[in-house]
Amino acid sequence: MTLYIRESEVNRLLTYGEVIKAVEDGFRLLGTGEAINIPRRRVVLPNAVLHVLQSGVLGGYNVAGLKAYMSTRQGTRFIVLLFSVSTGELLAIIEADRLGQVRTGAASVVASRYMANSMSELGIVGSGRQARAQFEAFNSTGVLRRVKVISRSRVNAEAFASYIRSSGVDAVVVDDYEEVCKVDVLVTATNSREPFIKGEYLMEGVHVNAIGSNWRNRAELTPDAVNRAELIAVDDLEQARDEAGDLIMAGEAIWSRVVNLSSIVAGRVKGRVSSRSITIFKSLGVSIEDIVTAKLIYDKAVKEGIGAELEFSGMFNIGQ
Repeated sequence: MTLYIRESEVNRLLTYGEVIKAVEDGFRLLGTGEAINIPRRRVVLPNAVLHVLQSGVLGGYNVAGLKAYMSTRQGTRFIVLLFSVSTGELLAIIEADRLGQVRTGAASVVASRYMANSMSELGIVGSGRQARAQFEAFNSTGVLRRVKVISRSRVNAEAFASYIRSSGVDAVVVDDYEEVCKVDVLVTATNSREPFIKGEYLMEGVHVNAIGSNWRNRAELTPDAVNRAELIAVDDLEQARDEAGDLIMAGEAIWSRVVNLSSIVAGRVKGRVSSRSITIFKSLGVSIEDIVTAKLIYDKAVKEGIGAELEFSGMFNIGQ
């Protein structure tokens, strides 16, 4: 029996703490060879783009699957298909907009745990849904004390800061990018085509999570900002070579300092050389994050009796 799990049910089932653990598990298993991640592939049409990401993960998960989403002028629609590795059964079809927001926030927290000096003060560039999910993910850790916010819209920035304060965390709206960078961890969560965080803005010891773009012709960090980093982590090196505009624009030499986040989580690479190091996590969004989160959703849905049951076989028996 296949479960169909809707957005409202995903939102009800997910908690940041559980997703952070699952995403960390996924990267650790990837780093120890117990998971496989396939970089995003795109079908680019005149007025639409189909994106597909695939992965398989063993360990305590034992699932494989894919996320597909279609972007048009009318918006973007996301779906995850989750399969059992043991039986081949299609376990679940999961609407995946909220799933994507939460797992992206979780990935930033995982990277920051290994690469930042502290997570008590956060700077966020942007005020949209993903910026809010980033705050919620960091706030779930219990160590966040203060957030600086900047956005192209002052009204939106003030509304976001008000939401943060309503969650019990101090928040202030700042007027320039240099000020928002004076934090323990900086998150850039925008759809900007042109880079705007300059190298001179970054203090010693800051960790940056650049999450806004996964297209090679877009960036949030200027080349001199990227080149100030002593260590740069990505969620998938092959995918980053194709999609990470921030790194691609910084030049070929930068890649000698780029490692997979999975290598850091698995303990093969240190996430920080010294307290004065500037570090960057260039987040692109990879399937392993989606699939471990989907398994978490599926397990909780089964336990709580949530989701619509679908009759689906789709099976061809070799002996027939």
